[in-house]
Amino acid sequence: MAPKRPRDDDTGAAGVVAKKKKGFSVGPANLPDGTYRRKVQKIKSDLIHKAKVKKSYAKVKAEELANGGVKPIFTQESTLEKGDGEGQPEPASLELHPDRQAMLDKPVAERESGPAGKRPQRDPQNRRKRRPKPSPFTKEMEIAKRRKEEMEKKQRLREAKQRDREAMARARKPDQFGKRRLGRESTVLLDRVKRMAEES
Repeated sequence: MAPKRPRDDDTGAAGVVAKKKKGFSVGPANLPDGTYRRKVQKIKSDLIHKAKVKKSYAKVKAEELANGGVKPIFTQESTLEKGDGEGQPEPASLELHPDRQAMLDKPVAERESGPAGKRPQRDPQNRRKRRPKPSPFTKEMEIAKRRKEEMEKKQRLREAKQRDREAMARARKPDQFGKRRLGRESTVLLDRVKRMAEES
């Protein structure tokens, strides 16, 4: 029998290999492509973005604290340190900015004709006109509408031909003396020609 291979003592400590991080999941993994999957992906990307922002903020905050922090400008300590009252803020001047003064000097009519005056008035009843919600079956509805129109057109043609046949049959009936009524036949034929001209 062959001798057993000596066992390494290091394998006990290194045998537990750290698992590779898989990431995190939001929602079920087997969603088909569509509205729900896109929504789940958007939520996941938002979470990742927020985590990155938090991480970068924590990093910046740690750097600021490491540098000793920044003292706020307007504190009582800073005014007390200066002492003589030199830290007292100067009163604001009462003069207007030249641009503001020029705007006030303009006549009222010119001010209203500016960009704010060109804005159209809003309808108080309907603040914002919404686009109609997209229907998932618009194509199918259009196809059905076209089919219905074609069927109605064929039905009208059939009815018109039937009326012509009946009118022609009545017109071909001889009168009481056994003669054909050419006047009645001509009106039926004229109607048929008019309809054929309209169709083409």
